[in-house]
Amino acid sequence: MNSTHLKCIYKAQRKASKLVQAIAHIFNVKLSIIIVHYKTPALLLHCLECVTTTIGKIDHEIIVVDNHSEDNSELLIVKQFPATIWLQLASNEGFGRANNAGFKIANGEYLLLLNADAFVLANSISKSLNRIEQDPKIGILGCMLLNEDGSTQKSTYSYFADYADILKENLLLSRLIAFNRSKVKGLMGAFILIPKAKFQTIGGFDEDFFMYFEELDLCRRMTEEGYKLEYFQEAKVIHAQGGSTGNGRWAGKQAFLSHALLYYKMKGFMGYMLFHLLFIVNAAVNFLFLWRMNARYRANFYLNNTCYFSNYPRYFSIPFRFKRQPSSSANMLMN
Repeated sequence: MNSTHLKCIYKAQRKASKLVQAIAHIFNVKLSIIIVHYKTPALLLHCLECVTTTIGKIDHEIIVVDNHSEDNSELLIVKQFPATIWLQLASNEGFGRANNAGFKIANGEYLLLLNADAFVLANSISKSLNRIEQDPKIGILGCMLLNEDGSTQKSTYSYFADYADILKENLLLSRLIAFNRSKVKGLMGAFILIPKAKFQTIGGFDEDFFMYFEELDLCRRMTEEGYKLEYFQEAKVIHAQGGSTGNGRWAGKQAFLSHALLYYKMKGFMGYMLFHLLFIVNAAVNFLFLWRMNARYRANFYLNNTCYFSNYPRYFSIPFRFKRQPSSSANMLMN
């Protein structure tokens, strides 16, 4: 098949996708599935295959928000899944902003924010939807995340922007103090189900974040509105962790920047300074214990501290560049 035929097929599929979207605007759907994508078409195809084969009879729409991949992803996806609504962004806007863009065109009563590297298992979407419909107090519902070998993966946070979360990593203090795990305070963003009205009430994602920790900020603001978080273990998703982020060193630096921003927004200037002080103390103490640790711990120690300290000039600018309240300005914290 020559390129002219491919272009004709592509245009026809885009028209079909726009028609589906136009109809959806007239008749609201139960569920809008929003998937943020960036240069991982193979993962996205598998993600969509899992969704379409497990979702059953739920009235839904699928919105893919592409962060300026500049490849043939749209052609590949719309060819195989012509009903997909493809929202093309002019630049890479990160996770939160892209999800907010998808929300603006979503017609569903509920929003399922799904990673492109997350593969839902049978009945997980229907079970999650049934559960959140049963309890109007649920603001955000998360699921059990699994590794590809079936083992469990971190799905929740008991700490975040909490000083105990830093101190428990101190090799000396962790031997002297028992840090008790508290209730679920945050849900991993690979699969989160949210009533659209509640998402709108809290203003969506804080667009100061580029990537990482924005879902925890969302969880924090949702609970501040009086809604609860639910870790729903009956829903299961295989998460190819890191499959959509790529470079580990870049990701590590970005994660530390976003974590610092979250501390500033939650704790204010003095609390933000304390966060950095505790991290430096941890680094110094743990360095003294390295000789007792295995090679894997030492490698992680050097990687984490290299990522953290290489950001130092950026940390000083955060209190001056950003406000503590959520923002949708052109400003964005990006490595």
